[in-house]
Amino acid sequence: MEIRKLNAARGWIWVKQGYQLIMRNPLMSITFALVGALAMFAVLNIPLFGPLLVVLLLPVLMAGYMRVCRALEEEEEVELTHLFAGFQKGAARLVALGGFTILGLLFASVAMIFIGGEALTTLSENVQTANDPQMLMTAMWTAGSGVAFSLLVGLTLLLVLMLALQYAPMLVFFNDVPPFAALRASLSGTLRNLAPYTVYSLIMQVIALALSLLPFNIGLVVLLPLGFTSLYVSYRNIFPFAGEIQPTNGAFTPDKSVF
Repeated sequence: MEIRKLNAARGWIWVKQGYQLIMRNPLMSITFALVGALAMFAVLNIPLFGPLLVVLLLPVLMAGYMRVCRALEEEEEVELTHLFAGFQKGAARLVALGGFTILGLLFASVAMIFIGGEALTTLSENVQTANDPQMLMTAMWTAGSGVAFSLLVGLTLLLVLMLALQYAPMLVFFNDVPPFAALRASLSGTLRNLAPYTVYSLIMQVIALALSLLPFNIGLVVLLPLGFTSLYVSYRNIFPFAGEIQPTNGAFTPDKSVF
């Protein structure tokens, strides 16, 4: 599988072209993003198994929204069935990605507990019971370097897991890549394009901060679909479909799209 290496400026272009995708059908883009989020929230509230089901089904629903983005790119009529396309194609492999996510979370937790030991357990109990932020800060300060290192290891493992997962549903759904190979390719593609990805992340954080100032959390109405569409654009840039040509100036331009 070909993995493009792009310059740092592509990070801004991902955001801009993600917005352009939304504007091809703003109502459907925003509505379907909210429907997907509400569906995950409903599953989350299922007693006992809700959080587990959310982790397992999130790649399936994410693939569905990426199918919506594909329809927007190709100027197809966007339909509700697109949002649930992950249940119709490659559902088992997509759920397997959720299974790998659970294993990754367990591994990160075990690594943190093994490194942090009893001091980390004590800190966790203080976090759950402390109502005073000053007491919480004091507990973290006095926990020791071992706890700080365990938290650093845990956060690093979670970051690696996130990077391995972000493109994996698209690679499974669009490219028919097996789950574990999709995780490896996603991580490799992100690390190969660390410069544009860093620019993209910083821009999205600034946008999120600006939208958070809007009343009643209405900024999420824009931020959520923009996060999905810009991620789709970055996927299409980094992992081109068969037959697409890389221009001599290094900018990737699929046919029949705004890209």
